[in-house]
Amino acid sequence: MRVFNRIVIIMNTLFFLLFGIVGIIVSLNLIPEKNAAAFATQFITYMSGAAPARVFLMSISVFLIFTALFTIIGNIETRRLERTVVLQSQLGDILVSLPAIEDFSKIIKSQVDGVKEIRGKVYARRKRMDVRAKVVLYSDRPVADVSQEIQEAIINYIQYTLGITAEVRPVITVTKVVFKSKDEK
Repeated sequence: MRVFNRIVIIMNTLFFLLFGIVGIIVSLNLIPEKNAAAFATQFITYMSGAAPARVFLMSISVFLIFTALFTIIGNIETRRLERTVVLQSQLGDILVSLPAIEDFSKIIKSQVDGVKEIRGKVYARRKRMDVRAKVVLYSDRPVADVSQEIQEAIINYIQYTLGITAEVRPVITVTKVVFKSKDEK
């Protein structure tokens, strides 16, 4: 799919460059109208008259239409797969949505002491999962210790929940450290 995407990007770039150059030439009136009209008429006459030219034009047109369709289908598939994790089973594939995995915050908050609030986002890659978590911590414990416990808890939770051994890379961003009042437990 990456090779196809690169080919499409190159084709789109060349296509837009061609039309951009033609637009600049026409807007600056670099080709006199008589010559431009004669050239366009001659080109269209040649393309509609000669059988090899018509076959060439038809094949290029069909190729461009298929490229556009496959680009649309590929983008839809990529977006669908980006937000799900596919698990293999004997009975078929199991799709787990990333928002379902992102609900780890309540469990992590109850497992790790010193966490006031945690919000996370999970990104599925080909061979790993990246987790970005923003946390608010209490000041009664060292930030490094609590952050490391959060990372371990996230790795264990995701690997246990999904039943996978894929690499999980949690990145913890401590957004605030607050004082723990006596009323809070």
